[in-house]
Amino acid sequence: MPQTLRMSPQYQLKGEQRLVQKLKLIGRIKLGQFLSLPENDFKRYINKVEGDPLFQKLRYQYHLISCRKFPQILSKSSSLEFKEALVPQPENTEVGEIIEKDPQVLTILKKIGDVVGIEKFRKFLYGKEINIKEIIRECNLSSGQTKIFKDFINRFQLRSILASSFSLSSLDFSPRSRTHRIASLEKKGDKLLICPLEKESYLIKGKYLIDYDRFGEMIKRKEIVSSRASKISDFFKKLDLINRRTTAIYQVICHLKEIQSQFFQSGDSEQLLPLTQSELARRMKVNPSTISRSIANKSIITPQKEEKPLKFFFYKGKVQNLLYKVFQQEKEERERGILFKSFTDEMIQKRLEKEYQVKLSRRSVSKYRQVMQIPSSYQRDKVKAKSFSADNNNRIKETADKHCRAI
Repeated sequence: MPQTLRMSPQYQLKGEQRLVQKLKLIGRIKLGQFLSLPENDFKRYINKVEGDPLFQKLRYQYHLISCRKFPQILSKSSSLEFKEALVPQPENTEVGEIIEKDPQVLTILKKIGDVVGIEKFRKFLYGKEINIKEIIRECNLSSGQTKIFKDFINRFQLRSILASSFSLSSLDFSPRSRTHRIASLEKKGDKLLICPLEKESYLIKGKYLIDYDRFGEMIKRKEIVSSRASKISDFFKKLDLINRRTTAIYQVICHLKEIQSQFFQSGDSEQLLPLTQSELARRMKVNPSTISRSIANKSIITPQKEEKPLKFFFYKGKVQNLLYKVFQQEKEERERGILFKSFTDEMIQKRLEKEYQVKLSRRSVSKYRQVMQIPSSYQRDKVKAKSFSADNNNRIKETADKHCRAI
């Protein structure tokens, strides 16, 4: 009889670990794609989820879902009517917004539209009649064009799954630079409050709370059959994705409100403190890519009624200016004999916080120093030591030459 091959427990464990890592990677990719959804698509997705009969049943019949409002949110803005007119209305701009990320797609799509025709291409996008190989062959796309086209199709199909519906009325895919105003900051006494610009904003609704304990008890009591439980679990994952995006955006605004409070109070850009996306990610304990995707194409209205993109509050140039001042202080103190060793990155970090109220990690200081092409403290000390030795030798030589001439 043929012997049955058995995997060793150690090999099996490694296989399980690889599977877990792969699943985590898939989860991060899916979250990244979801965070990158344009704001209008995200709103449509929320409406689709909340309009699902299963959502209604889970919330009002099973009582498994509730909502918890975010703190520091003012649901009624004093200028809500005026600001609502500023908010872009939902449009079928998903193709243009995808192209905005990669303008090369526009040329390729127009070529495809000319060759296969608008109607045929529309059917292809929605998975009818023709497949991608036929498009590539018929339009004679190069390998580079094929890669760009496939990336576009992948992004389009992802959004087709997440959003309720998409339509392609024509092939006029002109990219649009659009910024979505999502909230205003308003002064209420000594406090700054976040005022969403729409009455049904997800910032007003807050975060979905899922009662997993009750869900488990209902399964044990067989009030929910296993097939139904699996469907509900998948639905909970959708709510979790929505929670992670809304929470990320809310936390970004809250942190900016605290960090840049002087700017929001005065409106003076000179009061804007240096801040990087990496530093905010460290404070929020998330990946920097989460910050980048969360703030993309979004803006807020300041208390001075000025619209500012969220990216405006991440000002790198000022960090380098402050670092330059610190290095100038180091140079002056060494020349005056007050300082005998160059500032380490940790010392620079503490000086920035003490003198300029700027909080940066030691790694961020090191990163900026390298960008400014300034050597490490060890290397600066080494250069200084060589310079001192050379100056000392020159002085000894000059003294010896004077002595010889005197003789």
